[in-house]
This record gives sequence, C-alpha cells and structure tokens, in this order.
Amino acid sequence: MKLYHTSALELRNPDVNYGRRNADFGGGFYLSDSLEFAKKWADRRKKCLNVYTLDLSGLKVKRFERDKEWFDYISNNRTGNKDKLDGFDVIIGPIANDTLYDTYGIIFSGLLSGDDALRLLKVGTQFTQINIKSEKAASQLTWEYAETLQDDEIAEYKMLLRSEEAEFRAAFEEAIKELQNYEEINEIIN
Repeated sequence: MKLYHTSALELRNPDVNYGRRNADFGGGFYLSDSLEFAKKWADRRKKCLNVYTLDLSGLKVKRFERDKEWFDYISNNRTGNKDKLDGFDVIIGPIANDTLYDTYGIIFSGLLSGDDALRLLKVGTQFTQINIKSEKAASQLTWEYAETLQDDEIAEYKMLLRSEEAEFRAAFEEAIKELQNYEEINEIIN
C-alpha cells in the first residue's frame, strides 16, 4: 500500500508515540493513501512530501466506514478518553471533517442527536486516513523517498483546497437546514 505524509522534514523512521491522543483515531502516525490529499496540507513550513509503502501482513488492522461505529470511536478519541482500540496495529478509515468540534458543541447543547451529528459528518468528499499505532506496524512501513514541494505547486493546491472548503461549507449549511431543529441550531452556530 503506497502512503503519503506531508511534513517539515524527511521522516524515515516515524515515531508512533508522537501524535496527538485526541485525534480521530487516537495517537499514532497518520498518513493518507491520496497523493492529492497529502499535497493539499503542504504549506510554507511543511513542504516535504514523504512517500512510504506499508506491508499489512501479520498486522491487526481495523477498517472503518462512515457509520455509527466510526463516529463513536472518533467521538471517544476527540474528547480525550482512553483509546478503545489500542490493541490494533493500524486503523484505516474516513477522515472526520473539521466541523466535528462545532458538531460536538451542538451535541452537548442537547439540540442534536447522535444520528444527526453522524449525518452532518457524512457531508462532503470522503478521504481516507491510515494511522500507524504500533511499533510492529512502524517496522513494516518503508520510507521510499521524499520530495520538496515547490511554492507554486503548494499555492495551486491551497487554491484547490479553499475552493473545496467553500463547496463543503455550502453543502454543510444545506444539511443543517434539513434538520428539524434548524432554527435553534442556527442561533447557537451564529
């Protein structure tokens, strides 16, 4: 499996213990299987695109879809609770969109059900993230090479990202309007 990670430097031997514990899939080293997605997250500081291959043979892998199990797992991790799947070597699944924190605010206010929150998290294009959680998995992640992205390419991908974010915000707003208690939620958000 070919994977990508954008960073400030070459990461030949990534540290699985370095990542934030309150990220979607808990602590670990996050990668994408999409070259385009990885390039969208480059910036003036993070210009180094690291390319890897991962051999999943013999690893305990958990795969998620955009469903209630995925939502519950992300909710648990994003709120800082103990990772319930810390026995897995690799977690693969959809990236939760960045409205998750806003959605949590609505959930905790009592205005939005878990089903409605999950519905909102399904808005937009789905991208996959791969989280290397164990030393065993890290030993099967082979760094192939790194390339330095040029400023004009980074600018091009940033423009594409801004355009996609604008489309996403419009779709998200429409999805919120379809909820029964839209007026109450709109007052909280705005």
